[in-house]
Amino acid sequence: MKILIAADGSAFTQKALAYLIAHRNMFVDGHELVVVHVCTGISANVARHLSKEAVADYYAEESAKVVDPVKQYFADNGVANFRIDARHGHVAEEILKAAAAAQAELIVLGTHGHGLFGRALMGSVATKVVAETDISVLLVQQ
Repeated sequence: MKILIAADGSAFTQKALAYLIAHRNMFVDGHELVVVHVCTGISANVARHLSKEAVADYYAEESAKVVDPVKQYFADNGVANFRIDARHGHVAEEILKAAAAAQAELIVLGTHGHGLFGRALMGSVATKVVAETDISVLLVQQ
């Protein structure tokens, strides 16, 4: 099974990773893991004043801040069956695109767990992903 794990560097991501490791026989061993990190895009007004290299460097640096600790966490826990998909843009949309591109059978997201009322007021990446995919989604609450 291909499992897509959304990583944003938060405590919620750490909780989701810990959950996967705690249940590694169900979610890690024998599966292909795809860790996706999405940097929010630089506005066109800002990007037009920067070189393509500067923009690419920015995305690489921001992504490394999130992805490097995930790589280390996996290394510390003996997980080698993963790959990284670093993207930029609208977070929920890019997670959905990454899941489709990877042909994922499960999407794993850490979430704040605000409940129905909180999501209705604030919206969330998790709500959008759940609403717009036909792929199973595992939400791990903090």
